[in-house]
Amino acid sequence: MLGKLIKYEFKTVNRLMIPLHLGLIAITIIGRFYIQLALNRPRFNDGNVWMTFADTSLIIFYVIALVAIALITSIYLSILRFQKNLFTDEGYLMHTLPVSVHEQIWGKLIVATVWIAIDTVLLLLSILVMFLNKDLISAIFDEVPALFISFRNNFGVSPVAAGLVWIPLFILSEMAGILVYYMCITIGHSFHTHKILSSVGIFVGVTILSNVITGILTGITATTYSTGTSLFSSLSLTAHMFSASWSNTTAFWLSSVISALIALVQGGTCYWLTFYFMKNSLNLE
Repeated sequence: MLGKLIKYEFKTVNRLMIPLHLGLIAITIIGRFYIQLALNRPRFNDGNVWMTFADTSLIIFYVIALVAIALITSIYLSILRFQKNLFTDEGYLMHTLPVSVHEQIWGKLIVATVWIAIDTVLLLLSILVMFLNKDLISAIFDEVPALFISFRNNFGVSPVAAGLVWIPLFILSEMAGILVYYMCITIGHSFHTHKILSSVGIFVGVTILSNVITGILTGITATTYSTGTSLFSSLSLTAHMFSASWSNTTAFWLSSVISALIALVQGGTCYWLTFYFMKNSLNLE
C-alpha cells in the first residue's frame, strides 16, 4: 500500500513541481542565450545605461527566481502538502484509507525528499549552465589535479570518497529537517484551537532550543565556524573538535559518523513524535 501512496503523492505533487522546474529550465535557457548575446555585444554599447540596466535586471530576476523556486519547493513539500493532505478536509478521507500511520508519514517523506534532491541538483545545474564558459571550464580542468591534492590534504580523503559520504549525509539531513516540520505540524494540530499558530510556536521553540544546544557545543569546543546548514555545521563542528589530536582522515570519518548520528537522533525523535501524535491525538475538528 505504501507504493500506491507514493505513486498518488507523486501524481499530486508533480502538478506543481514539474511546471515550476520547467520554468527554471526555461529561465536558464533564456538567461544563457542572453549572456551569449551580451558577450558578443559591440564594444560601443558597453557603456549604454539601458544595456547596463537590462544586464543588472536580468541578474536580479534570475537570483530572485532561484530563491523563489527553492522556497516554494521547500515550503510546499515540507509544510503545506503535509498539513493540507492530513489535517484539513482531505484528512478525513486520507485517515479512512486502509493504511498505517507509518505509511502515511513515509509516503509524504519519501516524495518530499526526492523532489527536494531534484530541486537542489537542478538549481546547481542552472547556475553552472548560466555562468560556465569555455575559458572557465578549461581553467577548472587545468586545476583539477591541484584541487584533488588540496582536498585530500585538508580532509584526508579523495573528493570522490567524500562525495560518496556527503551525498547520503545530505539526504539524511534533509529527511531529518523535513521531519522537524512534520512534528511541529502534527503536535500543533493536536490542539483544539489555534492549530496553525500552535504549530508555528512549536517550531519557534524547537529552533530556539536547537540554537541554544548548538551555541553550548560551540562554546565548549571554542569554535565559531559554521557553514549555514545543519549537516555541514555539524561536520565543521566535529572536525574542529578532533582535528587537533587526530589525523585529517580520522577527523573526516569521525565527523561524518557524528553528523549521521545527529541526523538520526533528530530525525528519529521527530518521526516518533509525529507518529505518536498522529496515532493518539489526531484532531481534525
